[in-house]
Amino acid sequence: MWENTATSSKIDLRSGEMIHTTKGTVEMGSNNSKQQIQQQVQETSQLQIKLQLVLDKLHHRGDQKSARKVAELLHKHTTKELSIAFCGHFSAGKSSFINEILEEAILPASPIPTSANVVQIKNGEELAHVHFFEGESLEILPPVSFEHVKAYCKNGDQVEAVEYQYPFEKLPSDMVILDTPGVDSTDDAHRISTESALHLADVIFYVMDYNHVQSEVNLKFIKELQDKEKKIYLIVNQIDKHREEEIPFATYNERIMESFGDWGIMPASIYFTSLKETSHPLNDLSIVKETLQILRQDKLDILPKTIERALIQVMDEHKEWQLDQRAEEMERHEHTIHSVEDLPKDVGETLRVKKDKLTTIQTETAEAKEDFINQTKRILENANITPFEMRELAERYLESQQKGFKVGLLFAGKKTQEERELRSAAFRSDLGERVKTQVEKFIHEHIITFLKDQNFYTPETFDKVQELTVPISEEFVASHVKPGAGHTGNAVLHYTKDLAHSIKLEYQKQVQRLMEDYFERLQEQMQESTKELTVEVEKLEAVHHAQEAITLLHMKLEQQYEELNSILVKTVETLDQTETENLITKYLNRSYKKVRGDELPSSISKQKEDVQKQEGTQDTFKQNDPAKLVKGLHETASSLKGINGFQTIVDDLKKRAGKIENQTFTVALFGAFSAGKSSLANALFGEKVLPVSPNPTTASINKISPVTKDHPHGTVCVQMKTTEQLVQDVKQALQIFNMEILGLEEAVPAIKSMISKNEHLELDANKKTHFHFLKAFLTGWEEMKTKLGTLQQVTLDEFEGYVAQEEKSCFVEWIEVFYDCPFTRQGLTLVDTPGADSINARHTDVSFDYIKNADAILFVTYYQHAFSKADREFLIQLGRVKDAFAMDKMFFLVNAADLANNEEELELVCDYVEDQLTAYGIRHPRLYPVSSLLALKEKENRPFEHPFLECSLMNDFEHAFSDFIQSDLVEMSLHAAQTDLNRAVALFEHFVQQAKLGSEEKEKLQLQYSTNKVKLAGYIEGYATESFYTLLEQEVNELVYYIKQRTLLRFSDFFKESFNPAVIREDGRNMKEQLIRCLHELVTDIFHNLSQEVRATTVRTENFIRKSLNSWQKELEVEAHKVESQLSLRILEAEEFTPFKVESSFPSISTKLEKQTLGHYRNSKAFFEKNEKQKMAQFLEDQLSPLMDSYLKESSQELTHHYKVELENSLDEVKKYILRQLEDYYEGMQSALEQEQDIPQLERVLQQIQQNKN
Repeated sequence: MWENTATSSKIDLRSGEMIHTTKGTVEMGSNNSKQQIQQQVQETSQLQIKLQLVLDKLHHRGDQKSARKVAELLHKHTTKELSIAFCGHFSAGKSSFINEILEEAILPASPIPTSANVVQIKNGEELAHVHFFEGESLEILPPVSFEHVKAYCKNGDQVEAVEYQYPFEKLPSDMVILDTPGVDSTDDAHRISTESALHLADVIFYVMDYNHVQSEVNLKFIKELQDKEKKIYLIVNQIDKHREEEIPFATYNERIMESFGDWGIMPASIYFTSLKETSHPLNDLSIVKETLQILRQDKLDILPKTIERALIQVMDEHKEWQLDQRAEEMERHEHTIHSVEDLPKDVGETLRVKKDKLTTIQTETAEAKEDFINQTKRILENANITPFEMRELAERYLESQQKGFKVGLLFAGKKTQEERELRSAAFRSDLGERVKTQVEKFIHEHIITFLKDQNFYTPETFDKVQELTVPISEEFVASHVKPGAGHTGNAVLHYTKDLAHSIKLEYQKQVQRLMEDYFERLQEQMQESTKELTVEVEKLEAVHHAQEAITLLHMKLEQQYEELNSILVKTVETLDQTETENLITKYLNRSYKKVRGDELPSSISKQKEDVQKQEGTQDTFKQNDPAKLVKGLHETASSLKGINGFQTIVDDLKKRAGKIENQTFTVALFGAFSAGKSSLANALFGEKVLPVSPNPTTASINKISPVTKDHPHGTVCVQMKTTEQLVQDVKQALQIFNMEILGLEEAVPAIKSMISKNEHLELDANKKTHFHFLKAFLTGWEEMKTKLGTLQQVTLDEFEGYVAQEEKSCFVEWIEVFYDCPFTRQGLTLVDTPGADSINARHTDVSFDYIKNADAILFVTYYQHAFSKADREFLIQLGRVKDAFAMDKMFFLVNAADLANNEEELELVCDYVEDQLTAYGIRHPRLYPVSSLLALKEKENRPFEHPFLECSLMNDFEHAFSDFIQSDLVEMSLHAAQTDLNRAVALFEHFVQQAKLGSEEKEKLQLQYSTNKVKLAGYIEGYATESFYTLLEQEVNELVYYIKQRTLLRFSDFFKESFNPAVIREDGRNMKEQLIRCLHELVTDIFHNLSQEVRATTVRTENFIRKSLNSWQKELEVEAHKVESQLSLRILEAEEFTPFKVESSFPSISTKLEKQTLGHYRNSKAFFEKNEKQKMAQFLEDQLSPLMDSYLKESSQELTHHYKVELENSLDEVKKYILRQLEDYYEGMQSALEQEQDIPQLERVLQQIQQNKN
């Protein structure tokens, strides 16, 4: 493919140049000018220096993973290797494509998922490196077997990456090929490995299956690659699947281009290829190979750009690494922040306001106390209790206290004492009055005012205040008299001043003692009133500190990021190379365990255990001829008509005959979109009847039925949805966009508004699906609104429009086509169901009804498609109920078997599908590979060629299916009819015998029959049935109990699907919204599983009731035989039970649970690589467990109530039916004994009906 010469290479790390020597000639790029070469060399040198500087920074910061990536980029820069990565949907043909390019079958290629890890392929001496997730890497020395390489490529559980080097003729030495696992893998390790490897890719070829181009998995991953500025080429592989007669290529191309446009995807180019039909007119394979040549020629322009972009990506990853390093610190701060509910937007401002408020309250309290004390001081200071007017009294008092004071001559001692007392009393009285009016009064008022202001005042408080006083006693005034000081002038002034000071001081002390308790209460009151506010301030201070810490941390990280970023924009002249070379050696040199290829075990891949297939043999011998049996039923019924006691038997025989004559069977067709259901159905019919619906989610239920008198061939009945059904569908779709309507009159403006808001946005798969439904509704509304709820009769030509045109199909509930063909002539009605991936909530119930009630089930899967999530859940539901049916009525078809390259590959695919079905609980499935494409050609007598298939394989399936219908379904019906016929003949034989008896024997028997009839009727009427209800309740409770156990076993799988690297991506999108969406998906999946389990429980419960009823009837028959040996009771099979409506509305998720879930997430790497997801999974399991219990408890109660009513009705019906048989039997026997019978005539009738008995 490429022109490749013998080239020796060496790397000059210091110059950054790759020197290629080819026969002594150095190629310098003849098309470039000298100046351009010099500029290119300079830019190359600068890029190398930048890589080295970034490597040095990352190494010293301790980020070994990012440092390794930069070292790889540096190695890539020096080796000038162009890396071409092949990504894409599993089984799209990535590995086959690489094998085609190499012209070597080096990679495992198969229609089933194969490559499970990253594989690097390059030209060179034969060598292989195998890197394991755990343990030492392996270096395989020559000889290296392709088969060994393939085996390691398949081992995704243990092997992380495979590097294979070989002297490929078709792979240039300067090009590396990368093969990756399917991008839709939800396996964390595979996803991380794929993305990790792509940083080295210069160009990505994204390979898609022809039928799955518009898969959201494809579109999302391509968009992510594009956002990382990767150069992307899209390959739509397997274009040989295209059928121009089904859809013109121009239309197909227009649809996929529209999808790419909706997602904003702008690839470098799009190619349509086929590795199977290389001469296919639409095959661009040769152009892809030419593109690879051109890319190699342009690699010197491509490499610097991709390396720079990859370097920026690594720097962004380093930033994430730094965040992860500080994750615990960040988590503590985040925990602090999230611990406060209803956090204000501006924490700092709110904190300031609250702190100010707290300070104000505290200050007001302190000021109130301080003001009181100051005011007390002012009252005392301003009180003049020793004015000039009272100094004369003070002087006279002091004089009386002097040592030489004496009054009179006679009786001087007594008079002197009396005078002293008089002067003291006068002085104290005056002073006391002044103290009360100038001090005490104001102090009391001041205290009471304060207490009232602080709400401390009470009548008891008033009394306490009034008790506050300073008594002016003789001792008090006398204690202040200083001996020898005199009693005039200054002595009086000093005395009164000291006395006033002591009085005021005493008042101050008493006030202080009195107020101590109130001041404490004031402080307590303040603390109580600010308690809540103080807590708020403390919390906000912690939050504010945490926010500031996070801000500072981000600023530091941003600063460090800018340090790296500045390296990219500045020019560096020189750099010490020694340390860089050491770092490259450190990060790129690995230790390997070396082993020769021929020393490896012969088989490395996990050996598949042989599964013993159950070869079910069908007994195709038909014991009954339907026509003969129907004739016998009619003749016997006619012969017995009019004979007493045989009316019930006559009615039963007529019903049996009618069922056989008009016997029809319902065949339910299931399968995912693009599995080829319609083409398979057309192959069964032998001509194209069903058109292909472009959108499975709005598809209606299509029935293809046998023709009737009222509905001749080609009649099509279209049942339009009712207004109520359409309102339900539109409301469900609009709720996805957070919009509500009450009726259809509001729908049109609401949908127009929704479209204008969302048509240019990137929608996820769920929203996109509902968006298209609403858009189709809006387009078809004016034409279809008058037809709602009506039954339209249209032609076959018009029928296609109601299926294929979405603006019509979204208004259709079901369509029935009456069609005459070999398939329908067998009495078969084919029901083409909406599919497992329908968004219509009603379809879940409808599908289950068909699973339960259809006579046969066909499930179609596509040859090259693994089962989707919707397929898996549907198949698990089939597995739940498969063993509950009386017979195995399920058939599984692998369609498009013509895509197989050989018989071995076809068998491999069928084994894979069988293993998958077994894993879903479908043991020993009836599995048939078929080609509907070739089958239709066969039935239309058109020739075809195939490498190894001589026929479509449809005959094998049709033979087995026909055998099932005739040998199982028809024969079961015929057997039941024959049993009834034999019972009727036996009873009439006994009747004739009774009629022939003598009169004496007849009299005895008449009496005995009368006694026996009363006895048996009494036994049946009085049978206690309470135990049936008790056992039913126990059965339901036990069945429901195990539902939760099974669901919990699947919890980790549900969690892994909801929270996986494909949907949780730190790429600028709102992480909170992503996580909450994952949480809602998990809850939906869990409770959908519960609802499906409850549906399956209805089948088991109904089986339990049927078995209970049959057991009871057999018990009654045994008792009847004990009394009446000739009495044979026919068992009444329970009719269809009233369907149990399973509640599909699931519990809403609280805001609290959403916040708690968010709290378990730090960043993507910690979540997936450090397995923190396990903590979240356990937390959510614990939180959802009570909700599951509540749902199941309610379901158990409703199931029990519903089926107790059904059981009661069934018991009543059985009792009535048996009593009617008793009545008929004894009426017939009494008639034979009482009336004169025409014995010869009876014997002729007996002889006639005995001919109908086998």
